[in-house]
Amino acid sequence: MKNIVIYGASGHGKMIADIILKNNEYNIIGFIDSYRPINDNIYGFKVIGNLDMLHQLIEEQDIYGAIIGIGDNYTRRNVYHKIAEISPSIEFISAIHPSAILANDVKIPQGVVIMPNVVINANAKIGEFTLLNTKSSLGHDSVMSNFSSLASGAIISGNVKIGTCSAICLSASIIQNIVIGNHTIIGAGSLVLKSIGDYKQAFGLPINTIKDREANSKYLG
Repeated sequence: MKNIVIYGASGHGKMIADIILKNNEYNIIGFIDSYRPINDNIYGFKVIGNLDMLHQLIEEQDIYGAIIGIGDNYTRRNVYHKIAEISPSIEFISAIHPSAILANDVKIPQGVVIMPNVVINANAKIGEFTLLNTKSSLGHDSVMSNFSSLASGAIISGNVKIGTCSAICLSASIIQNIVIGNHTIIGAGSLVLKSIGDYKQAFGLPINTIKDREANSKYLG
């Protein structure tokens, strides 16, 4: 099996490690994390270094690929650019939990993470480095742009478009034919009945509050 590393020694990284172990397709060498001490034990694997050490580790450990275990979309995108700059030849693998249900025509690009019991329906399209968390559902003909995410329990109807780096938070629902702009956050438990533009934070049941936000503003999934 080819050797890989997981960037991000967090709870999200543990879930990714569990998927990789279940699928038995890659050999996890360890975690890369810039904020955890080297040799910390995370889910049975060691933190083997930080981002500054990645190039050296790739050569020493014969590392084929990496997967980014970061839930925040903006941060995940920044980490991708840093890793790609350090090692342009590294492969970014995807991880799909065996319990996920994907329509036959769904294609999986690089860096995607699909958690347990996710459903992706016919003709839906998911971009690079998208994240679909536990029991989220993406409707037919819907599109998730690069680095966007669905939190656990989010339900997306058919023909919905979700912009780059946008996040649909816990148990939020979006009805059909809605467009969510880039870098927009839909708050937990919200119901979206109308399209929402770029750089917005929207919440309510149905949506009753919309505020402006910056691309790097923190949010709770």
